Amino acid sequence: MGHIQINNSYNLLDGYRIFISIGGSISSYRTPDIVRDLRREGAEVHCILSQSAEKMIGEQALEWASGNPVIRELTGKMEHITLLENRDKRNVLLMCPATYNQIGKIANGIADGVSETFFSNALGMKIPIVIVPAMHLEMYRNPIITRNLKILKEVGVSVVEPRIEDGKAKIMWSEEIIDTILQKEENQKSVLIISGMSEVKIDPVRSLSNRSSGFTGISLARAAKRSGFHRIVYLGNSIYRIPLYCEWIKACDVEDFYSKTVGILEKEQFDYIIIPAALSDFKFEAYKKKIQSTSELTINLEPREKLVNAILEKTRSWKKKPRIIRFKLGDEDFTPDSDIDYITILNLVSDDPFRESTNRYSIFKGRERIMNKIMNKIELADFIIREMQT
Repeated sequence: MGHIQINNSYNLLDGYRIFISIGGSISSYRTPDIVRDLRREGAEVHCILSQSAEKMIGEQALEWASGNPVIRELTGKMEHITLLENRDKRNVLLMCPATYNQIGKIANGIADGVSETFFSNALGMKIPIVIVPAMHLEMYRNPIITRNLKILKEVGVSVVEPRIEDGKAKIMWSEEIIDTILQKEENQKSVLIISGMSEVKIDPVRSLSNRSSGFTGISLARAAKRSGFHRIVYLGNSIYRIPLYCEWIKACDVEDFYSKTVGILEKEQFDYIIIPAALSDFKFEAYKKKIQSTSELTINLEPREKLVNAILEKTRSWKKKPRIIRFKLGDEDFTPDSDIDYITILNLVSDDPFRESTNRYSIFKGRERIMNKIMNKIELADFIIREMQT
């Protein structure tokens, strides 16, 4: 299943002013796209271009992407002080990409360039700093940079770990960068998110499925990251790219959803379990061979146990019971069928619930309806992560 990026913005960075320092890495070619993604989420963006980065990317591309003049040098205006002192918005310094050389300098107090000088002043002013390393994999595994990154983390700098591909430590995707900028102090909470479409096998080449994209599950994972969750496990699938800070347990066949959910709950415990997955309510004993299409075929589907019931059974012996958040497809007159302290999110069948932007949701705590509102799915995810912790 090919994964695509989420392009559904929600002004997560409204009220932020981000100074993005671009290091001299070949990965800097991605910077204009990242700048545009920051702006789509509502941020005001200013680019700081080092001399080495100028050889990789042009000033005009960054000015176009940011909508602001590019800072190439420090002048008598003392930009590294005056711009950061302006607190009418929430200032953030984002070093993206951050090279091996830059990381070594800033970790050891060297400020011999415009980017490093911005860093030294931002650190002293207690302005949030996020760095996004990018370099050859051998350089990233060098024990010296491991030490330097440890130093930076100890003084409060946030590090967006690179994605490891093709023997390189590559610049991370925009969503992970945005979520790190917004991340609250990390806590020890854990969440299992069961999400995506499911298939019921008919024969070796056919199955019954649905149109779920996994968008809600991805949005919930991102909201959990921003809320500071220590562990996020995503069980299922999505047509969207699953953030690399998630532990991903792949499942598509409905039997896999059940067996892998039960399997992980037998090994470890979670504070929260969220089930936006579109799971089939039926089971079928699949044909061993491909069904011939020369005659009519009748399929008898049998009702199956709800996954939430299997979860309740597996967690019954836990000393600390998990908070369970389930999604339901139903009609306007739906009421929860249990006194268990679920949070239930109702999607109306009549409202085309598989849309990727906004839907109308009814939200219940136990049997009490606490909200009935049209919401963007990213807004819904933020609401759920907040509400389930109260």
